[in-house]
Amino acid sequence: MAEGNSWSISGMAKAGQDGAKATAKYYSQSSGDERRLVKASFFTGITGGILWYPLFLYWDALGFSSTEIGIMGALGTGAGVISLLVGGYLADKMGRKKLYIIGLGSTALGFLLFITPMNIVVFTIAYALTSMGSSLSWPSLIALMATKTSAEKSKYFYGVQGFANQMGLTIAMFFGVFGPPFMEREYGTELSAGYNLVFVAVALCAIAPFLFVFRIVDQKKKQSRLILSYDKKMRERLFVYSLQNSLIGIGAAFVIPWLALIFTEGMGASFEWIAIIFTLANAVIAVGWFIVPRFSDFRGSVALIAGCQIASVAFMVAIPYSPLLIGVAILYTMRSFLMLVPQPVLNAYVMNICTEEIRASFLAVSQLAWQLGYSAAFALAGTYWADDYSKVSPFWIGGALYVAGSIIFFAYFRRISEFGPAKGAPTKTVPE
Repeated sequence: MAEGNSWSISGMAKAGQDGAKATAKYYSQSSGDERRLVKASFFTGITGGILWYPLFLYWDALGFSSTEIGIMGALGTGAGVISLLVGGYLADKMGRKKLYIIGLGSTALGFLLFITPMNIVVFTIAYALTSMGSSLSWPSLIALMATKTSAEKSKYFYGVQGFANQMGLTIAMFFGVFGPPFMEREYGTELSAGYNLVFVAVALCAIAPFLFVFRIVDQKKKQSRLILSYDKKMRERLFVYSLQNSLIGIGAAFVIPWLALIFTEGMGASFEWIAIIFTLANAVIAVGWFIVPRFSDFRGSVALIAGCQIASVAFMVAIPYSPLLIGVAILYTMRSFLMLVPQPVLNAYVMNICTEEIRASFLAVSQLAWQLGYSAAFALAGTYWADDYSKVSPFWIGGALYVAGSIIFFAYFRRISEFGPAKGAPTKTVPE
């Protein structure tokens, strides 16, 4: 038994090493457009990182209650739902690059509103614009990336893109969480003013992706009716994937956006501690995204994705029971790593089981299901927490929904090969 475990650990270590080499080799041989998309993703990682925990800490520092935070978050996310209704379709019809640029513009405008004086209506609009920006740009980006490489290599492309995105997110989240209280302690700056400075800096970073994206060559779109590509097989795949996405979204809303407040107000962690916790987790995820594509060769993409997501739940529900903050840091890091590290493999898998002409709309509709569940549950969660961040039950609610969604995903998609024939066949590499 010991020998078997040793062999297994050794095999996984070798796979990780080989995965890092394969991803690095892929990037070294990548085209100009691929590199531009990776570089743009670094800066979108910065904007995305600030819109999680630093934003909710900012709102808390301004004196908003959990109910008000929940309402702003729900309405803002709901605006993203509206854009998803048409965004994916427009990307497939008009071109993924055009919609990606529109999404980046909406995000940049939202950050400009965040640096205005405190106003719940303006902040809700700002969050709505950034949510709409993400809803437009993410499906367009993933579908655009799929046209730049082959199906076999796509997981490495998504891996290096995810690595760059996560590095930007890690840097932003560290300074977004650590910076304002540091300025308050060392220089007497008001906490809310410190967060405002962070948003000013990130507003500038939100403009940087345009420098790369404008130079990317997009495919000319064929004028065809997208509805014809949604045959019975595609509709069934879309329904099941959307169902599991909605369950994951509902589960996430009960816990994930509240973690910074749970750690500070529920567990007594300092801002320095939560900066360490989030930075550690994000750095580990970034490394994981660089090496994980090779791990799908062990049991296949679907088994890797579902297995990691289910395993992450045990670490998540254990977080509120840890008596030590170092234990919280380890549990949160393991939870984040297992839940998020399969994302490049998932992106590649979903793109390869779709026909090329509906990739963006397929992603948008499935993300719409996530957003609907998340936005509704976000408002409910704000009332449920009721400014008492020591509760345990939300972790169990979120964990149960994660498990249910992952089981549904595995039970259905384990029968579908990402390199199968006919409608699910991968597209060929598109030359520049």
